[in-house]
Amino acid sequence: MKSRLDQFRAPRNALLILLVWTAPALARPPSPALLELRLADVGRFASFVDMGGVQWSGRTAKLRVLQVTEGGFKAGAEEFWGGWRHEVIDCTARTIAHAGFGSIRAGGREGPVTGDLRSASPLPAGSTDEAVAKVVCDGWKPFAKVPVASSVEAAVAIGRPLIETGAEP
Repeated sequence: MKSRLDQFRAPRNALLILLVWTAPALARPPSPALLELRLADVGRFASFVDMGGVQWSGRTAKLRVLQVTEGGFKAGAEEFWGGWRHEVIDCTARTIAHAGFGSIRAGGREGPVTGDLRSASPLPAGSTDEAVAKVVCDGWKPFAKVPVASSVEAAVAIGRPLIETGAEP
């Protein structure tokens, strides 16, 4: 005859086996989050604001902007897709402070961010910096027919043809 203690051992052992069996799945790192890259300007580069990465402190935003290069862009022997510009924008004062740059090689490999935070300066009228500030600070949505990119690779595929044609908002 089984004791009351034996009645609880079997379910407890089954639970332990289940936990051990599923532990590797639970320990896996989460899949990378999709980006929300909104096109702000097209000129020499196609510039996309990483909307999901904007960090606010009052009316000051820390953010990064993906600059997509034209097709075939090389530095030395390596081809590059572009890079991340790190920025601090004061929406009230309408200033921008550049805070470093990290390159992105063809295929998506990112380099380290280099450069120090510079002093804030006024947003130049008609510049990419002003377009980025309008997107971040004012909710402006230029290029309404251009989809929001969810990856760097998608932004490259969207941006490069627009650089070639000289797209306007």
